[in-house]
Parts: sequence; C-alpha cells; structure tokens
Amino acid sequence: MAIVFPLDQKNLKQKEQLADEDFLNVETLQPPADANNESSGLTSFSAGIISGAIKIPEGVISLTAELMDLGAGALLNMPSTKGSGVSVAAEVEEFFDKINPFEEVAEERAAGKISEALVQIGSFGTAGVKLTTAGLNAAAKKLGRKAIEAKKTGKLVNPKAANVKKGVDKAKKLNYLSGKERFGAVVLGGAAGETFVADVEKIGTIGDTFEAGPTVLDREVKDNAADDAARDLMNRLKFGSESLLLTPFVYGAGKTIKLLGKAGRDAAYNTSQILKTITKSIRTFTPEGTKPKEIFLAKAKEQNRKMMDLNFADEQVKRIDIELKKVFPSTKKILKTTESKKEYDDFLKTADEMLFKGDLDKGLNPRLATQLTKVVTQKLGKGQEAKETSQKLLEGIINTREKFKELIDVVGESGDLRNLFGDRLKNYIGNTMDIFDNDAYSMFSKYKAPRAAIENVKNLFIRYGRKNNNPITEEYAERMINDVLQTVRKTNPAKGTLPTFGYENLTLGAKNPYNVKTISQIVETKLGSGKETKIGTRVIGKGSKAFRELFGETEDVRHSIYEGVSRLSLLARKNQMMDEVLDVDAALKSGEREALTPFEQSGFFHGSRKKAAEAFGPGANIVELEPYLKSFLREGVLNNRLAGLHTTEEIAEGFANVANFQKWLRGEGESQGQITKVGTWLYRNLFLTPKAGAQYAKTVLSIPTHMRNFISASAFAAANGIFFENPALWMRAMKKAGATVQLGQLRKPLSMERYRRYLELGVTNTNVRMGDIKNLMIDARFGENNVAVDSILKPMLNKLGNVGKVVKKTGKVMEDFYTAEDDFFKITNFEVEVERRLAKYQKAGINKSLEVIEEEAAEIVKNTVPNYAYVGEFVRASRAAPFGNFMSFSSEMFRTGTGIARQALDEIKDPITGSINLYKSTNPMKAIGLKRLTGMAAMTTAVPYAIIKGTQAMFDVTNEEADAGKDFVAPWAKNSQLVFFRDPKTKELYYIDYSKTNVYDTLTRPFQTILRKIQEGADQDEPLMKGFIEGIAEAAGETASPFVDPSIFTEAFIDIVIRKGKTAEGSELYTEQTPEGEKISRIIKHLAKTQLPSTQAFTRSAAAIQGKPDSKSGEIYEVPYELAGIFGYRATKVNPEKSLGYYIYDYRSGQSNATREFTGGPEGLLRGGPKTAKEVIERYYIANKALFDVRKEMLQHMKNAETLGINQNNIMQIFNKRGIPASDAVRLKEGLFKPFFPGEKIRQRFENIAQETSSINPFTEAESIIQEMRNDFMNQNLYENFTPKLEDYLPGSNQQETQNSIVFPEQSTLPTTPDVNPEMIQPAVQQASLTQTGLTPSEQALLSPEEQAIRLRQRGMA
Repeated sequence: MAIVFPLDQKNLKQKEQLADEDFLNVETLQPPADANNESSGLTSFSAGIISGAIKIPEGVISLTAELMDLGAGALLNMPSTKGSGVSVAAEVEEFFDKINPFEEVAEERAAGKISEALVQIGSFGTAGVKLTTAGLNAAAKKLGRKAIEAKKTGKLVNPKAANVKKGVDKAKKLNYLSGKERFGAVVLGGAAGETFVADVEKIGTIGDTFEAGPTVLDREVKDNAADDAARDLMNRLKFGSESLLLTPFVYGAGKTIKLLGKAGRDAAYNTSQILKTITKSIRTFTPEGTKPKEIFLAKAKEQNRKMMDLNFADEQVKRIDIELKKVFPSTKKILKTTESKKEYDDFLKTADEMLFKGDLDKGLNPRLATQLTKVVTQKLGKGQEAKETSQKLLEGIINTREKFKELIDVVGESGDLRNLFGDRLKNYIGNTMDIFDNDAYSMFSKYKAPRAAIENVKNLFIRYGRKNNNPITEEYAERMINDVLQTVRKTNPAKGTLPTFGYENLTLGAKNPYNVKTISQIVETKLGSGKETKIGTRVIGKGSKAFRELFGETEDVRHSIYEGVSRLSLLARKNQMMDEVLDVDAALKSGEREALTPFEQSGFFHGSRKKAAEAFGPGANIVELEPYLKSFLREGVLNNRLAGLHTTEEIAEGFANVANFQKWLRGEGESQGQITKVGTWLYRNLFLTPKAGAQYAKTVLSIPTHMRNFISASAFAAANGIFFENPALWMRAMKKAGATVQLGQLRKPLSMERYRRYLELGVTNTNVRMGDIKNLMIDARFGENNVAVDSILKPMLNKLGNVGKVVKKTGKVMEDFYTAEDDFFKITNFEVEVERRLAKYQKAGINKSLEVIEEEAAEIVKNTVPNYAYVGEFVRASRAAPFGNFMSFSSEMFRTGTGIARQALDEIKDPITGSINLYKSTNPMKAIGLKRLTGMAAMTTAVPYAIIKGTQAMFDVTNEEADAGKDFVAPWAKNSQLVFFRDPKTKELYYIDYSKTNVYDTLTRPFQTILRKIQEGADQDEPLMKGFIEGIAEAAGETASPFVDPSIFTEAFIDIVIRKGKTAEGSELYTEQTPEGEKISRIIKHLAKTQLPSTQAFTRSAAAIQGKPDSKSGEIYEVPYELAGIFGYRATKVNPEKSLGYYIYDYRSGQSNATREFTGGPEGLLRGGPKTAKEVIERYYIANKALFDVRKEMLQHMKNAETLGINQNNIMQIFNKRGIPASDAVRLKEGLFKPFFPGEKIRQRFENIAQETSSINPFTEAESIIQEMRNDFMNQNLYENFTPKLEDYLPGSNQQETQNSIVFPEQSTLPTTPDVNPEMIQPAVQQASLTQTGLTPSEQALLSPEEQAIRLRQRGMA
C-alpha cells in the first residue's frame, strides 16, 4: 500500500508509488542501540570512579608523551620524537583505551561522566596544591617552573602575560584580605595540577559553553604529531588557566561568606557602614532577622506560651459546652420561647458570675455553685449523670480561675492585677462582646449588630448633634455607627488592649475632631510609692449601655473564659518576655552568661545614650528604645521595663511585630496619605484577597492535597533517621501523636496537657503553608471592609442558607485536619528524639533532667522540620507580593535540609577534639547522628532511586526508554523524579511524578536538572562543562520559581490582561470574534476557577469508574491510575505523538526566529543604517548556528519518539498534519542540514539601504564568503556537532578597512573544508540499502539534486 504525502519535489507521481519500506527505510536510518547493554546511573557512577582513577596515571603519562612529540622531552630528561613520524601520545591513548573497560560504561550516563571528571580534577588539583604549598616534590617544582618559563610555539603560559598577571594581582589582594600567605600557591598549584587531567576535551571549559573567549578548546585533530601535541598541550593549559582565574573569586567568596557569618551576630556593634548594610540585608533571610538571637527566641517563646494559654481556654470552653448540651439538649428549640431562653441565659450568667466572684485564692462562691447544681439536677434528675455533669461544669470554672491566678502571678508586681477580683476583674478581662468573635484570618466574619441596638445609638448621635446645634441626618448617623464598628474591630481586646472607639465630635469649634471612648470606664491611679510611683489604669465600670449592646455584650461563661484568658495571656506573656530579655542582658553584662562574641559582653540595653555609645562603638546608630516599641506594646503591657533604655537601631527594630512593608500594605503606616491608603486598599482587594483565597482553596480545601500533605510529612521523620530506631519506639511515639493531635473529639485532659507542652516548646501548630495563608489573610484584612469577602463571599453563603453554614464549618474542619497532618509527625519526631537522647545520656552516665532533654529535642525538631516561626523576614514580607506560591515552604526546606546535616555532624563530632571520625568520637549521640545522616541520604537519593529503578525493572522499562520518555512529559515535570512503568495489558508507557509527594525534591531538583542537562549534552557529544553550566542556570531558575513565578491568581490575571485570552501553555480562552457576553463569562469563570479547590482527581476517577472519555481530549481514564491520583500518585500516559505535535510548533517558530537573527532584532541587518561586510558574515553565522541547533533538537525529539515505538511513517504524518512538508522529516532523519540563504527580497533590501545611506552594499562585499560558508554549512551533519568557527571566515589582520567597510579579495582565500570521512559522520548501518547511485530510495525521491550531491560527497562518492 502506497502512502501519499504532499511533497515539494518535482517527480511527485514517482514518489507516491514508493513502498513503505523503501520510503521510510527505518532499518537503514536508525542508529543501532543495544538496550540490553545499558547501564544504570549507579553502575555508571561507580564505573566513573574507577575509570577516573585509571586516568590519573594516564594524564601524567600522556602529558609526558605530548612533550616528547612536541620536542620538549629534554624538560623531563626524555627523548624527543618530533619529526620521527611516530605519535607517542596516540600510542599512550590507545594503550589506556585497551586497559580501561570502565570508561565506556561511565560514558553512558551523566552520573558516570561527572564522577570520572571529579576524580581526575580532584586528585590532580589537590595534589597540585599539596605539592606547591608543601614543596615535597622538587622534581614537580622544577617541571612546573620550566613549563611556565618555556615558550615553545608561543603557546605555553607566560607568567608576565597580562591576563595571568592580573589573576596573580587579584590573588595578592585576596591574600591580604584573607590573611593567608599560601593563597597564591593554592591557586597556581591547583591550576598546575589540573593540566594533568587526561579528558580535557571531554570535560570542556567555560569558554566551550559560550563558544567564545580564550579558553575555547581546539578539537581539530592535526595531521602532524608535533602539531597535534602542541594542540593537546595548549588545551591542557587553557583548562588549567580557568582554575587560575576563577579560584581567587571562589576562594574570596567563601571568605566573604565566613566573614559575614561572623559579622552577623556583631551587626549591631559593627562600625563599618558597608558591612553593616550588607549584613543587615543578608540577615533578613534568617529566622531572627536583624534582631539578636536572644530577642528572637524570647519573642518566639512568647508566641508559643500564648498559643498554649489559648489552647487551655479552648479546652475548658469545649468541655463546658459538652456538658451544657446535656443540660439543654435542644438549644435551638429552647431559644424559640422567651421563657426557655431566659432560663438558658440565666444559667450562663450564673456560671459567668461564678467565674469572677470572690478572691481567686479562695474557692467558688457556694451560693452560685449550689444554684448551678440545682438547675442541672432539675434538668437531669438526681442520678449519676447530673452529679458528673455538675462536677465537670464546676471543674471547668475552677480550672479557669486557677489559670487566671497563674497568669496574674506571671505579671507579678508589674501591675495592679493582684488586687483585682470580683466585678473589677470581670470588668477588666471578662467584658466580652460578640463583635470580637472574629478570627483575623477568617473568611467568615460572624458578628452582625442587632438592628435595635443600631437604632438606639443612631438616636443617641442625633440627640447629641441637636444638643450641640449641629444637627445630622439619619444616614449620617448610620455612617458614624459603621465607622465606630470598624474602629472597635481594630482594637480587639484579644490583643490585650482595652477596646476603644472614636466618633466625630459634633461640638462646634471643638479642638479635637474626634471623641475617643473606652468600652469599660477606667481611671488613672497611682501604682507603688516613693520613687517607684507610676501612673496606671484601673477599671471602675462597664461604660455606655447603648454601645455595649451595639457591640453585642454577652454574659456567657464560655466567652468570658476565652476572652479572659486571651487578654491576661497577652499581658502576662509580654511582661514575661521582657523580663527574660532583660535577664539575658544582665547576665551578659555580669559575665554569668557566656557571650558568643566579644561585643556581646556589653549587653543590649543601656540607661543612657552616652553609655550605649561607649558600649557599641563610634559607628553605631544609638536610639531610644521606647518609640520603636509602639507596635510591640500596642497589644498591652502593665509595666514597660524597657522604657528609658537605649540601644542600636538594628536591635530596636527587632521589636516590631510586623515589617514596615506589612504596616504600609495594611494601611497602618504612620505617614500614609489618603491616596496611598486608597492604593493599598485596591491592592489588598484586587490581588491579595484572591491570592489568599486561591492558596486556601488549593491546599486547605483540597482533599488530594491533604493526602499528599500527610504522606509527605512522614518523609521528615524518615530523613531524621526515626525509622532506623526500634519499631517499638517510634510506634509509641506515633501512638502519643495520635492521642494528642487536635482533631475530632476533645482529647483526654492528660493528652491536652501534653499537647500544650508541645505548643510551649514550639513543636506543633507551626505548619508553614497554613502560616503563610493565615498571615496573608491578615495582610488582606479579611472580614475588615474587604469587598471580596463582604460584598461577594458572605452574601453568597448567606443566600445558601444551611449549605452556607456547612461550608463555613467545613472550612474550619479542613483547617484542623491540615494542621493535624503536620503535627502528627512533628510530635512523632519529638517523642522519638526525647526517648533516644534520654537513653544515650543514661548509658553515658550523664544526668540531665527530662525538661532539659525535651528542650533539646524541641530545638532539633524546629531546625530539621519546616516551622513557620523560623521563616526569614524577607520571605515573610514577600508573601504579599503578586508573585510566589508558598515561598515560605521552599525556604524552610533549604533551612531544615541543611539543618539535618548540621545536626548529624554535631552529634558525630567529638565534644573535645572536634573530630568527626565516627570511630574515634566519644560523643554519646554519634549513633543517632549516623542514623540521621543515613535517613537524609535515603530520602534524598536511595529511596527515589530504588523506587524509580525498581519499578522500571518490574515492568521491563529500559533506561533508554525512560530517558526518551522524559522528552514527552509535561514541561514542569522535566526535572522531576519520574517513575516509568508499562500498563500490564496495553504495554503502553506511563509515568508517575514522584516529586509531587517527595518533599525533598526542592533540595534534589537542582542536581537532577544538572544531571539531565549533562546527559542531554552527552547524547549530543557536547563537553561535560557545557551541560554542567546550562544545568546550573536552569537549576537556578527552578530553585527561584516558588519565589518569582506569578501566584495562582496572578497567573490567571495575566492570561486575561497581558496574554489577551491565552494561557501560559498556549490554550485559548477566547478570541477577538468571541461574543462580548460569552467572553466576559469565560473571563469570570477562568478567574473564579483559581478560588475553587482542585477536584480533578475526583472527576477523573468518577469518569474512569463510569467509563466516560474526557470531554476535550477523548482520553479514556483508567480506574486504578486515577484513584491513585487522589493520593498524589496519578499515572499519566506518555504520548509521543501528541507531544511531537507541540515540538513541531516550536520547530516552526524556532526556524523563523533563527533566520530573523540575520534580518531583524536589535542587531538585525535590515533595520536601516550602514552595515559592514563583517557584520553580515557574523549575523549569517549566528543565524545558521541557531537554525542548526533548532533542527538538531527536533531530530532528538524524533529519535526519542522512535525509541518509544513511533515509526517514521507516523512521524511523517504528524509533520504533514502540522503543515510541515514530509521531506523536512526525511532531511532531519538523514542528518542533512540545509542552511538559510538570503532570498532575492532580502538582497534587494540590502541594495536599497546602501543607496539610501550612500554606502557600499555590505552583502555584495561579503557574498563570496557567505557562499563559501553556505557550502561548509551544508556539509554539517545533524548527528554531529556544528564545527565551523566564525573566526575562520572573518578577514585577517592584513586586510584593510576602508570607510567602515572591509575590502575583500575577488576570490576567497579561506581554505576549503576537506571531505569528511563517511564513517565518522554517518551511522554505520546507513551504508545498507544503497542503490547504484550511492543513495537510498528515499534520498533519491525526496532530496534536491544539490542535497543529493552533498550526501554523495559526505559518503566519499563524489
């Protein structure tokens, strides 16, 4: 059967009659590959080490041989072979090729190439350093000196040369900065050592990567042995010279990092403004930021203790609520009748009164306790249930009163709280309002002021205006009420302040435009006596009844417990934090606490500016601390012990609760004008709110994300070596974790106490992604005049009725799950650390209290498992940017990944000698350290490798197929850890993106990217260095991706505004012809999709179960693969045919872009203005080099498709469907390169420009050379590298330049390119199936006469 394609050749009829096998000739076109002989990465890596070791003596001997061939054997007291016709270097290479069978295996994989190169470079570089610095080998010194001084053929290094002298001068400067006299010896020794590397041309240089510069290696083999030896020797020197020039910068950078690390702690004391500025910038990426670590830790403890207190309050409220539902089982029905509601309210009021009645040091008020018990008995009878319910209700109140007392004792003598009890205590901390029952990060604001209360206050304002002869309308009065409500929300008493509110002063001629009131009436009072007398505040009443009703005053014991503990906790823990900071300060000054740096001996705070200046030095910026404490103390404090103290600006700024950027963004900046506030309001509503909503939807509300979250969290335990311990140990730890995580039913009291210990230590409730979302919601001011929430989300949920309530409750439940998934393995890690450290200390006879060991274990968990409290200031601030998705998690992965390694080494290191020799170390924790290192190695390398290679072996997927398969996966999965397998029935290839559930992919992906680029380069016979540098560049981009990529919502916004209805993947959302109404609908749908949880895993699973194809692609989903997707392990089919279609699109645009390099762009030749012949030659070269690369890349895609079973016939059809002639596919397969040559229109444009500018036509000048270049380019084979060099076609120095143009001889004097050995350029099997003409049937059919001549010339037949 004949296959017909629309071809651009003349004899179409003849070509249509070609048989498939002749037309395609697949066997003759496909290079041979033996899949059974392929090697794994591990095998190749091992072979590389052995091969590299063999190449060490080869490098030394081959260098000697090259000197002999060059005629310089006398340098080594060896005979010279120059002119003998014998190449000793070639014989040495042949000898080592025979005795090194490992080289071939190493060369198969990127891992083997790297290990082989590193062994050579490391051994010779290190040996060179040792030899040079220690002077242990006089012969080596003599050789080095003579080699440097020699100028054979003018290609040996001249130490007086400008570049070398510049490098030596730089080394001297760095010597001075580092204080290391041996620096120059290190550089020169390392560079000299690297000249012994055998595989210089395989490894390559940086110059090779950019194809420019003095270190580009010469790979053109010379006919003469001496000339070739000179070439090899020059390549060695180029290779070593890069070390000479780069090492000073690397060495200097290392020294700078060490210097900055040391200066980090001393930043506040440093007198160098430059160093201070640099250090300050760098420290914004650290957990403590610019503040001293002691202040950072003290503030972290403050937050931990507040969470602990709130958890206590939450537990008591829940326990009381449980018992309350027993007494009033049908609360909603009860509240429908006035009598029942009064009974219910009276019960809560009695319990609330009991909470505050009497001295806290004494028991409950007997009368109130009896009254409460009586009601319970009436409702439940006199049985056991009533007794237990009464007891639990009273226990909740007793426990809370004890908590009040504990917190007041923490405050101590700092304030007037010790003397508060009864009504005064209630008025101070128990004056609860429903308006405050809103989470700062909640999407759902719960409180709505009663209409009757609004009317009362409205009438009050109207009477107030009338009384002051300044009448107002009802609408104006309501506006004043709205302003009051907004103000009160901002002064939430849960933050420790007595709530205040302001309203417009309607008194004519008043000095103050606003009246400021407090919800509770307070008076100033004197605290202490004599010199210690200070002015404080004391609560004396409840304030205005009308306003209390407006704010929803309640007398509910549950509200009082939560709000009372919250307010006391904020006051107590803040005072406690200040006490601890000042205690550290005093201990440093007295010498009781060892200062980590000499500067810290002076402490942090001083009583006067003069004393502070003396302590911190002349360069320090001394400030009074109190102005910097405004935001810190805004939450309330009874006695500011930091008042009147002085410190540096850096330390003072460390007390700010939020960064200045966050204040500005929230509209809370001190000097913000109205325009700025409107701008920040718009930004919060248009970008921050949808960004927070998108992140919330895609994580907290996404069930598949929860599955992945829990599975991936187990990796943190594994990486810390937890699972290398006795299973009984970590099973006990998991049991404790399961019993204490805050999920589902209320835990037992002892479990709740244990969880609060975790909170106090900072182990739990530190989920990084959840922390990002909550703080982003705070930045966006959710529930606080937020249009998206108030005008869209809340009304929509309210209209949904009961469904809306379910949505609200579901959100809270999902949040709890998300936190619990993270807490489970943090608790497991913590409990294992405690037990195993306790056992090691006991075995070593070291006595440490359990409390100390728990603190040690907590520090380990916080530094080895992501923790939001330790996210750097810069990353925290960046969350409010329109770009970046969960950047805090990525930054924490880098911090904790290095934290695991650091912790393991600390545990192995000998505490006395500092040695990390595992056998000699006396550290009792060294076994734990070894397990931790092993766990980290397993999770980052061994486990992924075992899963990937094990699955390939089980499903008979070769490495070659896996490598080819990576070419046809989604762009974002290119550098992922991919698990390939075959479908048992269809034998089709599938893959699972293991990186999605591997949390350590963030750390390993850069290395995977580098390996992939090196492997791709190896497949194209490119030097290792080129792939390495390209890999580093791509890896840097991927590493930065979480920080710089547009956020989920911003990406969708860009699709609409910037891409004009197209996604980043090229999908069209709408066109210019789409009806306006439909276009708007699609835009809204596209943006709204970002705010919805991901449901694809469930919809695909449902479709698979029902057997329904995909509505767009028609793909039939497989049930097991889609169900696995719910857990993050979805299997995706590798579809080379579909992917080739996309690649052909890139191929088409790539060819256009390549030719545009000649005519267009900033350097384009047709942009007008005079041009030179030299420019024409340069642009012609650049355009064709780019075109060659585009076609070579497309050829690689075709080869990969063939590896996966796509035959040439199918490939031709795909080309044809995409509008590309089938002959293009044949040319690519044959390796033919048809260079770009300017057409008549372009040549005419050159002539027009020359006439317009009255200059010589540069194209006419350069045409003869361009023709020659074209001929040379046509000889290039796409299976090989592009070998022509630009400098070979540029005019020599003896040619003259006249009037900014170059005079060329009539005929080019450039040498013609010799015929290429066909066996060097063509796969051996391509000699098969040739006709008498020397061409294959397909070549005869599809190639033009000119191209046929080129093919014959390549085969040496013309």
